[in-house]
Formats: sequence, structure tokens, C-alpha cells
Amino acid sequence: MIKNNIKKITAILTASILLITGLTGCGVSASASPNEDQLAKIKAAGKIVVGIEGTYPPFTYHEDDGSPAGIDVELAEKIAEKLGVDVEFVDGAWDSLLIGIDSGRFDTVINCVGITEERKQKYDFSDPYYYEAWQIVTRSDDDSINSEDDLKGKTIATNITSAHATWYQERGVEIAGIDTGDEAIEMLLSGRVDFIDCPVPVMNTYYEAHPDVQDKLKVSFVVKGGEIPKGIPVRKGETRLLEEINKALSELRADGTLKELSEKYLNGDYSVSQE
Repeated sequence: MIKNNIKKITAILTASILLITGLTGCGVSASASPNEDQLAKIKAAGKIVVGIEGTYPPFTYHEDDGSPAGIDVELAEKIAEKLGVDVEFVDGAWDSLLIGIDSGRFDTVINCVGITEERKQKYDFSDPYYYEAWQIVTRSDDDSINSEDDLKGKTIATNITSAHATWYQERGVEIAGIDTGDEAIEMLLSGRVDFIDCPVPVMNTYYEAHPDVQDKLKVSFVVKGGEIPKGIPVRKGETRLLEEINKALSELRADGTLKELSEKYLNGDYSVSQE
């Protein structure tokens, strides 16, 4: 009986070895490296997939021919060049962009993403490449908002996942969700909301396209200490990819490219802190 059991065990082991060998021949091999990091996968694919909103000028938008454009688009292209790969842009609604990193739809998102403590719990961020002043914008004929204390009970048009959403909720502000900056401005002009917090570059871009509304809006006040640095998020633990992105940003800052892009699209150097 013992001999029979030994024969059975030997047969089972032999069959297992043959099965593994067969699977390897069918494509499940060590070269697949399922645990390789994101940078290695990007290099192997020859491209980095970047999520963008595509409706947020001057950061990301589309030209008349449909091609992506904006300061973040150019920045992504220059980073990809530094990595030695091409770049593929994939559009998505703002509220779903970061989720695209989680699902693997994107390698990263380059779309004016604010670096917040909450987001840092889930993603690793690059060094800042853009700094955004936090300004409260109202209609020119509205004198009811002059400070933070005046915001309670008011309504703002903004993304429900914006970097400031929690801050507003804590101060009794009602949030009317929107998808684009233009939509927020239009809601303010029509009186559907009391204020917005549109950045200077976005306001300037809107004024260029709609010069007749410039005298209808005003900056009521700037939130002191509220400047939010913008960075490039990646999945937690993707150390090599983050290091390469930071290396690229450092080189682009040193050779003046970040400043040039800011002045080209934002009419000023916002690549450094304004505070």
C-alpha cells in the first residue's frame, strides 16, 4: 500500500510539473512580471496615459480640430519627452479623473490637481509646479460678501470634489455642483449662486472670450494663507515613477520652461508661490 501511495504522489507531482510547464508555454512566464512598477510598464508600453478634463482653459481644453491644448497638456508632453515615451491624453469628467488612476485607466492626471492633505492620504504627489491664489468672486453689484465671515448661508458653484469643498461646508456654505469653470461663471452671472472661487488665469481666459462681462464681476477678497499648490498624482508606492516626474519638473524649472509656460498661458509667473 505504501508503494502504491508513493506512486500516486509521484504521478501527481509529475502532472503538476507538466501543467506548469504547459502554462508557461501558453504565455504565463516569468517575463510577464505582474509585479513590475508603473514606470516599467510605461516604458514597456512606450507611452504614458494622462487623464485630463479637456474643458478647463487655460489648463486643459481642445482646439477647433479637437486636439488637446493648454498649459497642462504642454507640460505633460514635456514630461513624457523627459521619460523617453509618447503621451496619450484621455478625457474625463473632473469628478472621475482621480478614480481613473485607481482603476488603471490613467497612469496619472495632469489637470491642475490641488495637493491637499486629504488627497495625500490616497495618492503620492509630485513637487508643485503651479500655485493658485484662492480668490472669492461675486457679481459687481453684490456688496454682501467682503470676508470669510460673510460666506455663511451663501451658495457657491464649484465641483463637489474641489480642494475647497470641505472648507466651505464647515462654514455653512451650500454647494451647487458644476462640471466646468464656464458653467460656474454663468451660474454666478445669472444669479443662481452667490459666489465662485475661480482662479485668476481661468477668469482672464473667460474675459478674453466674453469681454462684455468683465465689469459684471469682481474679486471680493482673497483667502489669506489659502494658496493651493498644484501637483501630479500617482498611485501610492509608485516611487520610481514619482522620482522621474520630479526629476523632469526640476529640469523644466531650472531651464525656465515652467516659467515660460505659465507666462504663455496664465499671463504671469505662477510657477512659484505668490505668498
